[in-house]
Amino acid sequence: MGAHQIRISDSFENLICLSSLTEIRSLWYQEETARKVMKTFRGRALLSDEVGLGKTIEACIVLKEYIQRGMVKSALILTPNPLVSQWKDELSTKFQLDFLSTDDPEFRTHKADLWNRSFVLASINQAKSKRHVQTVTSRAYDMVIVDEAHHLKNRNTLNWKLVNALKKRFLLLLTATPVENNLMELYNLITLLKPGQLKTATDFRRRLMTKGDPTSPQNRVRPKALLGQVMIRNTRALANINIPPRFAETIKIDPTASEKEMYERITELVRDVNRNEGTGKKLLLKHLLAEAGSSPRAVEKTLIRMLEKKEALIQYTKKIQAILNLSRSMGDTSKNKVLAKIIRNSPGKKIIFIKYLGTLEQITEFLDWNSIPHAVFHGRMDNAAKDEQIQQFREGKDILVTTEIGGEGRNLQFCHQMINYDLPWNPMKIEQRIGRIHRIGQENEVRIYNMCAKGSVEDYILDILDRKINMFEMVIGEIDMVLGRIRGEKEFSDRIYDIWQNTASSKERDKEFAKLATQLKRSKTQYKNTQVLDEKLFGENYEL
Repeated sequence: MGAHQIRISDSFENLICLSSLTEIRSLWYQEETARKVMKTFRGRALLSDEVGLGKTIEACIVLKEYIQRGMVKSALILTPNPLVSQWKDELSTKFQLDFLSTDDPEFRTHKADLWNRSFVLASINQAKSKRHVQTVTSRAYDMVIVDEAHHLKNRNTLNWKLVNALKKRFLLLLTATPVENNLMELYNLITLLKPGQLKTATDFRRRLMTKGDPTSPQNRVRPKALLGQVMIRNTRALANINIPPRFAETIKIDPTASEKEMYERITELVRDVNRNEGTGKKLLLKHLLAEAGSSPRAVEKTLIRMLEKKEALIQYTKKIQAILNLSRSMGDTSKNKVLAKIIRNSPGKKIIFIKYLGTLEQITEFLDWNSIPHAVFHGRMDNAAKDEQIQQFREGKDILVTTEIGGEGRNLQFCHQMINYDLPWNPMKIEQRIGRIHRIGQENEVRIYNMCAKGSVEDYILDILDRKINMFEMVIGEIDMVLGRIRGEKEFSDRIYDIWQNTASSKERDKEFAKLATQLKRSKTQYKNTQVLDEKLFGENYEL
């Protein structure tokens, strides 16, 4: 872009980065938020939009705009550990920004020089650790972004101290719940952004807080005058987000004797390996269990790879071979028969989501055999092939079989039915699937069919997410607010895996899953209380 054009847009009125965004359509209030952050707040702001309105998109527009104008040449993004991969994906696919992340294999070498890269995306727990904090705080950044910034609400925590110690020019703090228990939490966040903006803590208490009620300001006018200079909170009403409701149905499938036997043998293998080999094979074993809940073909592909790497699990060769033989001997699965019934009984377009390519092969063969026309979409196809398959789905075929990434950035709202043929153990991944069709532009009620075998890991997951906390009725983004209150360092999928392979009986397993469900229910109640409080405090006072 020429110097003349950059001069014209120097006021930030024209956002020069928008034309370079891919697989995303920024919304008017997101663009306005980015303009206000740069023009009025000079790149230091608390972004507190209600859940599901796209704070990440707003922050990335600001970041990209500053980068394209040459105003940001280094940046650090801090998030809770489970959100690192999600940020990495959004930065890469939508904004063409390549950040080294703490999830990347090269990061695990713990070489300090990796923290000195220009663009770093890190788990806040890694950044504040004794091993890394000195390196992280010793350098300067043009921009720092902190997601889930309510984790900075207490100035006595390592999280707050880390962000306060960072040398940064621009700073964005993202949270849908800026106050959870006490107005002093807000004081602590604003102090990071604009030290002195709210004077001293004592003065803040005296002038703004109601004695005896730490969640209530003395009046609404004074906070607005102070916070309005650093905070934006867009509401769903302002954004005019009116999406039809969604309804979910869990379909439990009775496995055949051989399917049940295969699942039990895999569970036994996982326990044996875990007990004798430690946690070194955890990722492989988690995948194998999840594949067992997906399809025999997915299991088969992994077992073949395990046998080919002879040195890896040589003492388990007989067990692995026996399971492989069993997976190959199965005819039509119970799941496929139920899938055919759903397709027959619910006319209209449907997306069938699956996780594994082996499962995709098995389903497409089944649909071909039953003369059911379908389109196929997966990550190994080139863009032209993907576009052609989406067009076939839109114009002729009623079924689209797709992997996790299916349809990212493509308009699929002409479809309002989806089938989770298998189920990711990470609720955020489930939500991403739903978000492919339950989003702005959808005009019909969305119907979700969740399939699982009785007694499987997925059966327990759905019992918690659907029956216990009604995840499928929540607003997109809310499940993360709930999980964020209990996750600590351990991801949800790891907790599921640990319960499954550490419990010796179904009674013990039921008890442990019930404990997890109770934690989630309590967490959801806390989140809802916080939501009510933030609505009372901020309402529509901090919209654009």
